Amino acid sequence: MKPNDPDRTRVERLDPMIGVAIAGRYRLELKIAEGGFGAIYRAFDLRGDRDVALKLLHPRLATDPAVIARFRREGAAMSKLRNPHTVTAYEVGETRDGLFIAMELLEGISLYDNFRETGPMEWRRIARIARQVCDSLAEAHALGIVHRDLKPANIHLEERGHDRDYVKVLDFGIAKIVQGGALENVDLTHAGQMIGTFDYMPPEQMVGGECTGQSDIFTLGIVMYEMLTGELPFGAAATAGAQLAALVTKTPRPPSTRADCPPELDRIILRCLGRKPAERYPDVRALARDLDQLLDGGDERTLVKKITTARMDVPTIDEPTQLNASPKFLPSSTLPGVGPPKKKR
Repeated sequence: MKPNDPDRTRVERLDPMIGVAIAGRYRLELKIAEGGFGAIYRAFDLRGDRDVALKLLHPRLATDPAVIARFRREGAAMSKLRNPHTVTAYEVGETRDGLFIAMELLEGISLYDNFRETGPMEWRRIARIARQVCDSLAEAHALGIVHRDLKPANIHLEERGHDRDYVKVLDFGIAKIVQGGALENVDLTHAGQMIGTFDYMPPEQMVGGECTGQSDIFTLGIVMYEMLTGELPFGAAATAGAQLAALVTKTPRPPSTRADCPPELDRIILRCLGRKPAERYPDVRALARDLDQLLDGGDERTLVKKITTARMDVPTIDEPTQLNASPKFLPSSTLPGVGPPKKKR
């Protein structure tokens, strides 16, 4: 609905939460988004005198221990993160109205919506966006936090000064938090279950294995490939089983066969997409260094010359992974703390 659409105003007035001051502090003004776990509102911080995004858990889920644990873990993850490319959490709290997370209110558009509007993107733009995502993930990984649900909908683009693509990484709702090599809390997934978006999952996450920073690297590789070519590297699958089969049997074609990009970006993306974690970048900082070199490397002829002797090994897997049963999926949150853009991009 458009900003001045009378139906939009009617819907807002019918929402009983509009005008409510959560924790006596955050006055809800506009519902931005809603999903299976909760809703996000634009709110005014009466104490801080600023607009914020307030993520509020659905009251009907307030008695579900697993959902509460997931929501609290998102708040715990966000409260640890201070990188400028990660959305900032101001407060995590609980009132009679339910659990809430007050966070930075963003303007702009998600990478997903940008892609939906304009289609595949120019390779330098993709590399610059991915480089900023690396900064966000590097801090998270250093603190033992693995995102596990990185996707275009959770990468937000703001316009700041001359930078039209200032990145903010959102939604650490299913992040795995590790302290000293051990999980801080019992993992919210159970045997035979997966949480996340299977189009962007690495093989180890799909089979319930251990997720590390290299799992996020795999997912970032998928995002770069899709934004560049307009296609997913392993094809679009209708079910989790079909997606897993594609992951262990298909070899992605180099992105340069489908889009205009230098061979060095082929090497970077295909390394991210190694089927085994050991075949990927050892950490996100190593990926960031290669992206820096790519962006600083001059024109495409120079980049082609630099890569002529580089090996383009495509990772393989020794044998297909067998599943005893089809995994049960839980819904993943796609509720970014964002406000409507002030101007059309």
